[in-house]
Amino acid sequence: MLVPIAVVHPVGQDDAVDATQFTVAFFATLLTGEAVIFALTFSAASSWPSLRAIDSHIAFREWVFIGWLAALFTACGLLGDSGISLTYGALLFILANVFGIFSFIRLFGLASIGGRNRLLRQTLASALTGPQSRVAPDDPVIAAYLGAIDQAVSTNDPTGIRHLVAQLVDAEVPPLQNASSVALRLEVLHRLTRAALVRGADPVVVVGCGESLIESLLRQAHELPDAAVVLGELSRYLAWLGSTARLMSVRGIASSRAARELVAMSVDSRLRILLAVDPDPKQFASADEAGSVITDPVGVLVWARDYTEFQGAHQANALYSVFQILTGTKFMGNYWDGDSVVGALRIALFSHDSRTASPEADASRSLFGDADEFDRFWTLVSVGAIATLRDQRIPHPPELIRPEFTSDAQLLGAYLRSFGTHRWFTTAREAHEELLALVSRAEGPRSPWHLARHRTTRQSLRTPAPRTEPQERPAAMVLSIACRLAPLDPGGPDGELRAFLSRLPGPALAAADELAARVLPDAVGGGEPGDAVVHGLRVMQLVGAHTRVGHGQ
Repeated sequence: MLVPIAVVHPVGQDDAVDATQFTVAFFATLLTGEAVIFALTFSAASSWPSLRAIDSHIAFREWVFIGWLAALFTACGLLGDSGISLTYGALLFILANVFGIFSFIRLFGLASIGGRNRLLRQTLASALTGPQSRVAPDDPVIAAYLGAIDQAVSTNDPTGIRHLVAQLVDAEVPPLQNASSVALRLEVLHRLTRAALVRGADPVVVVGCGESLIESLLRQAHELPDAAVVLGELSRYLAWLGSTARLMSVRGIASSRAARELVAMSVDSRLRILLAVDPDPKQFASADEAGSVITDPVGVLVWARDYTEFQGAHQANALYSVFQILTGTKFMGNYWDGDSVVGALRIALFSHDSRTASPEADASRSLFGDADEFDRFWTLVSVGAIATLRDQRIPHPPELIRPEFTSDAQLLGAYLRSFGTHRWFTTAREAHEELLALVSRAEGPRSPWHLARHRTTRQSLRTPAPRTEPQERPAAMVLSIACRLAPLDPGGPDGELRAFLSRLPGPALAAADELAARVLPDAVGGGEPGDAVVHGLRVMQLVGAHTRVGHGQ
């Protein structure tokens, strides 16, 4: 558009030079102003925001390029005595100054923290909506963001940490790309909690930011590509975090203040996750929060498998939600009275006389196929739950006591009894056969365990909480079968349990005794192999004691 004007209305050399001198001076003023703002606002050592992001936001290269073209045509017009070239160069300088005003205003907006946060939210959202292969720690944008997190932590900058977390929480990512955003949230959550445990970061700031990350995941739970996998992995991590904070506090690696704050976050956040999964929660803030974010049978199995590991808070309560999702009806018993949720679920799905007739129950029966697959799945779940119980030999610091996170043997007994009351065999011979099948049989492509495992591996979510297949935990396999054979009432016969243990190879029995001594209270070995298992499993007899007393037992 400027070319026709320069051709039709060229100006004289003196007029063009006068106009150019004024526009060049204004151009230089704008450039100097941008340089001053940039120098006062941004650190040369910082890669977040990056120069590329700033340049894209203020269109700096386009502005300088227009100015370069203007200078080029002006110089050519002076050397070649061309009025058209001089006029075109002068017009380009006017355009460059208009563009410069726009660039200056955009840069001035970045001088405030609010402006920078808006830019960085957009930059982060753009990176997270890219191809899945790009969203990785080696992606330039993600690497710069994580580097800024680490720098803010190392310099103990609570304001910087809060702003960086807010940028991620507020980044607008379409639902189909939420998996990338979830993976980054989990990574940031771990970096912050690790900093609180080992690097002296302010635990109050870390917990506040961590709760913001978790709350953002729960708000978007209905839009997640697979809420069961995400909430399951988050639940596992929080349970692992609570146990790790306790262990590091006892060993003097982490401060008791940091451990206390992280344990409180673990307990409270797992409860919020449980409420999000519960089809009929006791409380919810809006109608959108009513109903479970997990509705399919495989999804609830994925979540239940992960939620019950690492002795996390509210572990037994989670089975109530599992029962309701899989059957469409509520479980009306009380596990504190010794009622069996998993046992009742087996009856509701596969009993000939008392099976539940509902679409949810039909879908669950179709998933399991038969009672054998049902029993196998829940036994494998109990293997992971038992193997990851907290070490009972380590004292539980009083400052870390929280509801559902204590050294209370009765609470541990309730967790263990929730699996121990799921019984479909009664003799040592049957228990031995079940153990052999558990160890030796491979999972079929349609087995519930295989479907749950496949669904988890499809997601690129990784946390430091170790994930181990049940077949790699033979000692926990022995305990998972033994707890279903152990007496549930004081004074009950333990002959079948001892007979089962006596048929085990020596190394397997020794490993089971060692695991029992670590994860079960009062699991003291006597004169015979297997005594630690027998004594430790008596913790299940603590549950329902008030009921037995009331009935004169």
